[in-house]
Amino acid sequence: MKKVILMVLLTALLFGGENGKSVNTNNKFDVIIVGGGFSGLTAAYLLKEKNILVLEKEEAAGGRCISGEWNGFHYPKGTEYIGKPDPEMQEFFDELGIETEEIPPPTDGVAMNGKFYFSENLLNFLTKEEQKQYYDLQEKLIELNNKGIEEAVFDRQKLINKYKALDKISVKEWYTENGYSPVIQKFVDVENRGLFGTDNANFSMFFNIPEMAFNLPDPSSIEESEVYSFNNGMFSIIEALTSKLGDKVITGAVVEEVKVNKDKSVAVTYVKNGEKIKVFAKSVIMSTPAPVTGKIVKNYFSQEVKSVLSGIKYSQYATINFFTTKRFLKDTWSVSCIDEGEVVTLYDVIRPQVSKNYNGKSILSVYMAPENAFDFKFIYKTGNQLVKSAYKTLNKYYSGFENEVLGFDINRFQYAFPIFEPGYGKKINILRRDKTVKGPIFLAGDYMVYAIVDGALISAYKAVYRVEKYLKTN
Repeated sequence: MKKVILMVLLTALLFGGENGKSVNTNNKFDVIIVGGGFSGLTAAYLLKEKNILVLEKEEAAGGRCISGEWNGFHYPKGTEYIGKPDPEMQEFFDELGIETEEIPPPTDGVAMNGKFYFSENLLNFLTKEEQKQYYDLQEKLIELNNKGIEEAVFDRQKLINKYKALDKISVKEWYTENGYSPVIQKFVDVENRGLFGTDNANFSMFFNIPEMAFNLPDPSSIEESEVYSFNNGMFSIIEALTSKLGDKVITGAVVEEVKVNKDKSVAVTYVKNGEKIKVFAKSVIMSTPAPVTGKIVKNYFSQEVKSVLSGIKYSQYATINFFTTKRFLKDTWSVSCIDEGEVVTLYDVIRPQVSKNYNGKSILSVYMAPENAFDFKFIYKTGNQLVKSAYKTLNKYYSGFENEVLGFDINRFQYAFPIFEPGYGKKINILRRDKTVKGPIFLAGDYMVYAIVDGALISAYKAVYRVEKYLKTN
């Protein structure tokens, strides 16, 4: 999915920053970043010439961009890919010294009722009449997006109010009102659960348009990929960022409190190896999930901001990487599973790493999400329950699949994606405009923009821009 990141004001930060590093003395910093996921590490990198500190509660930074290795293959445990990088994003990757790799096409497939649909037969799970509806849908979504919706989401958020009507209605309501068939709606629902962890009934139509306008596959463009990753998967970004930041990143640091003092300095208290440590900063970027931010920051945000932060819910998902005796999926890279159940997407994760005809030991990645975004019990399912659920779906397409499994790696994500439910635009407006988010504490994270990698990156840029302005005047 192509997006334009219009943060030209920050381009200079990517290639230098201010002259004259400030030297850290004791426990005082220019900026402390709480949260070492993609957004937090990006913000830290843009501010690397300053006296900064990143505090990450996990033993390894990365958030959803984590990966593993088996039998010489790299595999993602969370985020799988990015869209084709825009020039600004490509400059960022070049600066980090990492190269994007296009995932070889075809990259789309559908699984339904025990049958796969690939390439020129991709839409054959639909009737002829439904295929006409599908192409009509694509045209409508692209038309809506081109009227300024993508621009409002990513670059000019002050325009969000212009689209209140679309933000008030759910994806399910819009598709039903426009007469799209249940099968098309189910397909879009599975796509949304795979991309955002959110079902149609709980997703704002306005915020869904930018992704669906470009994400719905088209058999006429099966030889086009526009899906990218890196040599070691998405974790390559994290490795590059942490390498550049060095000892500025402290992992295993559980932040307990962020408090603004009377002189506007900020005290941050965290626990590392059982020891409670207090550090101070002129400013702090909170790059943690919204409700976590609301709990950690004490007695500072306005009641409106606190209410918004605590009210943002997060969908959950789990991934299972099955290590198998042979390669099961090679006709395409990803498959959307239009079946009742928790399996939403299958990935041939080794596709960029092997030849087209490779049939040896392999990894099949299975993405699972609850059928309702507000099913918060999903994360607590046991490994056996998740594997059993996955086998139930996989055995429809690969008879005796479990007999070919050599092992598996299960990963759960409690704060997978913020749920951009109907009316979410109002929340973003409050988090952008309220005076208590304009310093010395700043907010970053995909919940501030959009629940994909692009949104996390843009939120980091915007937070850094505000921090720079704040530090120059305070």
